[in-house]
Amino acid sequence: MRIKTYTATSMDKAMNQVRLEMGAEAIILSSQETKGGDVQLTAAIDQKEPAPKPETTSWAADWDQDWKAEAVKTAAAPKKPASPAAIPPSEKMELLVQAMAYHGIPTALGEKLCRTALSLDTDDITMSLAAALDNHFNYSSRLTTGKSPMMLVGPPGVGKTATAAKFAAVARMEGRNVHLITTDTSRAGAVDQLRAYTDILEFKLHVAETTEQLETLLASPALNDGSDILIDTGGINAYDEAEVADLTRKIIAAKAEPVAVLAAGTDTAEMSDLAETFARLGAKRMIATRLDTTRRYGGLFTAAHSARLSFSYASVSASVATGLHIVNPVNLARLLLRDPTLTGVSNEFNKVPS
Repeated sequence: MRIKTYTATSMDKAMNQVRLEMGAEAIILSSQETKGGDVQLTAAIDQKEPAPKPETTSWAADWDQDWKAEAVKTAAAPKKPASPAAIPPSEKMELLVQAMAYHGIPTALGEKLCRTALSLDTDDITMSLAAALDNHFNYSSRLTTGKSPMMLVGPPGVGKTATAAKFAAVARMEGRNVHLITTDTSRAGAVDQLRAYTDILEFKLHVAETTEQLETLLASPALNDGSDILIDTGGINAYDEAEVADLTRKIIAAKAEPVAVLAAGTDTAEMSDLAETFARLGAKRMIATRLDTTRRYGGLFTAAHSARLSFSYASVSASVATGLHIVNPVNLARLLLRDPTLTGVSNEFNKVPS
């Protein structure tokens, strides 16, 4: 299979480039608009030999040729004993590019990941991609800072309340106490939902309807016994200045560490905008949810890259009993390379240790 990206000023012109070079049998894998307003198409065709290519100085219009040359050169060199996951260099390159395109990872970021992975001296594609992900992203698997309350922030419906319950469940399994606070009092049933979890876990749920109540509650002796403090917040419209300002006041009043909770499956550009909003509010880490309800994860990588958020934890089920899972470069690589038709996404992750 031959895969190539074309850039043009309009969709029609980009399609013409694809048809002229690859023919009518070409399949469009992905399309996106660049920051400059151009259109980028990634296309593929089944053929052993590439068709003649036009003269160009843009890597985006001819981004796979240098990798193919490197792969051929590497193939001629002596190889180490193959591992179970070993594949030929040329096939490794094709699989990496296909994975980037399938998950909708932006071209520039996909190129960085593929180039790094292909430069490594290993035939194991999973380890190559894991090393690239380790190089280009940050990771943080601590539950709390130990000093500041942790505040879960994000848009509506991403699973912040369930995530709070999962953190509490982990604390209970470890025999630790945790103080749970919710400020999500405007959404119907939100308090009752979290209280149902805390009752089972035998934790008290504290409710703060206003910023002033939150500040007073956190100053009380009952919550200053050295236990972790976890604050669940209502989902906000990241494009509504009033809602963003209200959340900002809560973060400042609580002296909390905001942690962005973002759901997989969101459009990559939209996810980037959301992540940057919460990063401006002080978020350094990201918890990914709904990995079990989508097959494409490009939005998560776009969010982490554009907002410089560290991957922290993943939620792969709405069930509190399944807990949270640690995110690291190896399980992210497995996630990107796995057969999307298979179930059992949680098999790619390690549960938060109890």
